[in-house]
Amino acid sequence: MINYLLESFEQINKIEANMTSKKPHILLHVCCGACSCFPLVYLIDRFDITIFFSNSNIYPYEEFNKRLDALKQYVFEIENKFNKKINIIVDQYNYEEFKKDLIPYKNEKEMGKRCDLCIKKRMINLFKYAKTYEIPYVSTVMSVSKNKNSDYINTLGKELEEEYPSEFIIFDFKKNNGQKFGSLLAEKYKIYRQNYCGCEFSKR
Repeated sequence: MINYLLESFEQINKIEANMTSKKPHILLHVCCGACSCFPLVYLIDRFDITIFFSNSNIYPYEEFNKRLDALKQYVFEIENKFNKKINIIVDQYNYEEFKKDLIPYKNEKEMGKRCDLCIKKRMINLFKYAKTYEIPYVSTVMSVSKNKNSDYINTLGKELEEEYPSEFIIFDFKKNNGQKFGSLLAEKYKIYRQNYCGCEFSKR
């Protein structure tokens, strides 16, 4: 079994060893405010972060905005605490189009084929945006959740890396109590925490 935490350390150490005076730029896919809590604290001194909020999987639209507002709230707190700027890019929301591919798997439990496809669609969007704007590094905060398969996420990221120019940074943010620390941060800053993954099928 791959130790993604160790792989992450090694990858970041290599990047930092080749770093000039300017921090490397990373496009970070974020699914909600709560899931971003630990990853942003972990990354803010290591990278120049641009958040990519590409989550057309979220249903309904009001919930999409609720999670986006929670993310903005937390980013505001972190920017003030660390005196650093984090940009947020909000991808176009189109749930009806997004869910078409998910419908055949609507009755599957979470962490099944529906979730794998949902993750893949959003990560492809991540790589495409990074390519368009020539951002050298990409990753996602989704591995912080115990309901997300870190092996699938990181394997997929490395597969997509072969098709696009950006390097995927491996993470398993739930390790070393990352999820627990993130929960404490969410509680401290009163960040909204949803009780379902995102799509209408998970909401059921």
